[in-house]
Amino acid sequence: MRFGFFALLGIVLSACSVGAVPTDAVDRGVEDRIALAPPGPLDLTPYPLHYQLDLVLDPREARFGGTVAITLDVTERSSGVYLHGRDLVVTEVRSRVADEPAQTGVWEPALESGVAWLDFGQTVDPGEVVVEIDYNTAFDANLSGLFKVTEQGDAYALAKSESIQARRFMPGFDQPAFKAPFDITLTVPETDSAISNAPEASVELLGDGLKKITFETTRPLPTYLLSLAVGSFDVVDAGMIPPNDVRSEPIPLRGFARRGKGSELGLALETAPELVRIFEEALQQPYPYKKLDIVAAPQWPSGATELAAAITYRESRILAGDDIGPAARRSLLAIHAHEVGHMWFGNLVTPPWWDDLWLKEGFASWGEGASLSELYPGEGYDLDAIVDGIGAMDLDSLASARAVREPIALNENVRNAYDAITYNKGLAVIGMVDAYFGADTFRPALGRYVEAYEDGVAGSPEFFDIIGAETGEPDLTRAFRSFVEQNGLPLMTIVPGAASGFEVTQSRYAPLGSAIENDRTWVVPFCWREGHERGKSRHCALISEPSQVFIGDPRDGAQAHWLLPNADGTGYYRFSLPYEMWQQLGMAFDELSAGEKLSVLDSAGAEFAAGRLDVDTVWRFIDEAVRDDERRVVQAAIRQATKFERLVAGDDAAAAGYRAAVLDVFQHRYTALDQRGADDPEQAIMKSSLEQFLIKSGQDETLRQSLADAAAAYIGLEGVTSERVLNTDEYFNGIATGFQVHGEPFLDRLLEVRTSYDDPVFEQAVAFAIGQNRDPALSDRILALALSGSLGTRETLAIVQGQMQQGATRDATWAWLKENFDSYLNIIPRQRKRFTPGLASAMCSLEARDDLVALFETHGAQVPGHERSLTQTVERIELCAALEAAKGAETRAFFRDHN
Repeated sequence: MRFGFFALLGIVLSACSVGAVPTDAVDRGVEDRIALAPPGPLDLTPYPLHYQLDLVLDPREARFGGTVAITLDVTERSSGVYLHGRDLVVTEVRSRVADEPAQTGVWEPALESGVAWLDFGQTVDPGEVVVEIDYNTAFDANLSGLFKVTEQGDAYALAKSESIQARRFMPGFDQPAFKAPFDITLTVPETDSAISNAPEASVELLGDGLKKITFETTRPLPTYLLSLAVGSFDVVDAGMIPPNDVRSEPIPLRGFARRGKGSELGLALETAPELVRIFEEALQQPYPYKKLDIVAAPQWPSGATELAAAITYRESRILAGDDIGPAARRSLLAIHAHEVGHMWFGNLVTPPWWDDLWLKEGFASWGEGASLSELYPGEGYDLDAIVDGIGAMDLDSLASARAVREPIALNENVRNAYDAITYNKGLAVIGMVDAYFGADTFRPALGRYVEAYEDGVAGSPEFFDIIGAETGEPDLTRAFRSFVEQNGLPLMTIVPGAASGFEVTQSRYAPLGSAIENDRTWVVPFCWREGHERGKSRHCALISEPSQVFIGDPRDGAQAHWLLPNADGTGYYRFSLPYEMWQQLGMAFDELSAGEKLSVLDSAGAEFAAGRLDVDTVWRFIDEAVRDDERRVVQAAIRQATKFERLVAGDDAAAAGYRAAVLDVFQHRYTALDQRGADDPEQAIMKSSLEQFLIKSGQDETLRQSLADAAAAYIGLEGVTSERVLNTDEYFNGIATGFQVHGEPFLDRLLEVRTSYDDPVFEQAVAFAIGQNRDPALSDRILALALSGSLGTRETLAIVQGQMQQGATRDATWAWLKENFDSYLNIIPRQRKRFTPGLASAMCSLEARDDLVALFETHGAQVPGHERSLTQTVERIELCAALEAAKGAETRAFFRDHN
């Protein structure tokens, strides 16, 4: 079945009608309208049917402006409408009904979040009304809305529309439920290129060094997917994406990068056609747009944004030079696959409001591993998905964790949904359901969902309805909803029973010191693996009750030798075992798959954090895991070992013992890799991870000096030579280590050469490295550099974040931050301000908690939407203090004995 764009209005109106214009609106004055402005989603009547946007965009100028004409479908007698526009200078408003003369209207900003009231200047009856708005505004300076940047002397203007930033560059209905076609015309410098969501229809030279570019009409789009970009781009014609069994027409493929960087788009352009094909064949739905542009933005506030038909990336995430490292290559492919997947998930079918963000971000994240596993079989992209899912569990272990789908009442809180819960828990739950019910059952239903709602909107109720109907599996929908609609992480507790049976009890996982109550259950796709005399066996069951007993197979005889409660590691839950069963599992560790080993390491570490497992048992699992051939298992061992470092801080003997234990367990693995060489990309990534850990936590001075000298030689520090050549994977830690070893002369040289390299990854690495300073004597200089903003807005953020993570500089940085908080907020990217409480996440005392709360009692009004970040950071500090109180002495004693 298929529901077109306009037929979906009924669904949208019932799904997302908050803050509606009152039916007696005709008689109300402007002041009343401002007072009644909705702080969250707008009412969906009137509805925009079409936009005509005509702008003059010259990146060399300070301001831009033009006219937007919006055709509205008015369903009741009205004198105006709520819509969006923020920090815009509106010079004239006109409204027209049919062939009647235009009437002069009024634009009245209503809320700081960008809600405005537009008075038609007349009372209109139901039908179509066209409103025309002339306006202008400044290019943004904090990488939001329509901003401009200068790189290597060239000016570029780019629009960052998601999530609610389009209102900063045009009046309109800046809400995902409002999808309408756009006709866009841009007047730009004659020598510049311009990018939007549709192919160019015509180009007209205007004289005076300007030209007018008219683009074809787009498919219906929400404003958050608008693309507007102008600048001196290299334009790379990559030919056509050929037709296939799903799509009959070829698709033009182009790349855009700033001047001189076009050649570095090769990997992205080479893989785009195959990624498109894989998604088309999996969903049986053709790529929806008339072209595909891959845009490398000189600066961008996030890694990438799925602007329709003009996917835009921060250039450091999509450009690939000859020295790209294997980890950077994988990162590029992952973000590329994610954004291509969005052309269906989010773009073609759009959530009506931000509480259903998971329907685009969760599915695009899941699509990364699914598509790349097909494109590069055997390269571990399925394991990357398991790692990502586990990465969400620490956040989901907080009492304050949000649900995947949670109501968002205020515009100011929209960005709070962009977190590991939406992305990584979303992909993990999708992956768990896909694995349990089977790809042959689940994936075809996704295609029907996309087909049914193409060019329209669909929220979770519509998704669950169609998935349930198409699969014929009501339990699939029950499982999905139980994980999506409530927060928290299941803990599956195993108690052995008679013969080879056992009882499993589900509860909500809670670490030491948590206020979490055991007040919920899930419908858990539970799979386990057992080891017996006659071999291994795998079993699955759907568990919805608080506890359930499983009777063993009589053929297996007595109690199983071992039991692994998360077969393949695809379940989104942790497990708890009696001590003896942990020991049995440790002895069988080599018999487990890589995904299962990842699950064991996470659950063992979580049991320690909950006070149910001792340091010795966790460390023995770490010792087993570091020997593994799978680098993700080795990296998981590193992550678990790192968690003990904070607990030994301040005790010299325990800290020395910890360093000795790290060297004892991890150094032999690095040495074996070093002797073997690192031609294999996976081995190279593992070696790099081990080197970084041995330098930071083991304080291996030989490795430290080698890496520091390689970085010093790379930047041309006088008197230092090295035969080692850094690749992009080594920039961040290599340059940071170089700074820590060689000190201020290294910093001087780093700042001198920063821009001469013209390498976006190197420039990011410079900011990261400066933030890793451990010399308190340099703190004042480094913080002054951050506050100057001379390195860039994201770079200021990276420097201050880094200094707050260093024990030697944390106190001075915190004191500086409290004194300079206003100035700091004015520099960092606008969409990152709400997360500033997280700067204190490395603190671990109740005094620090109180200091953080006091800071935001004073400055919270300047940081709209900060409340969730503050609540979660406060909880993290309290949990850290509780873990220290309960397990600190035990941990220090263990590592003192190792010394």
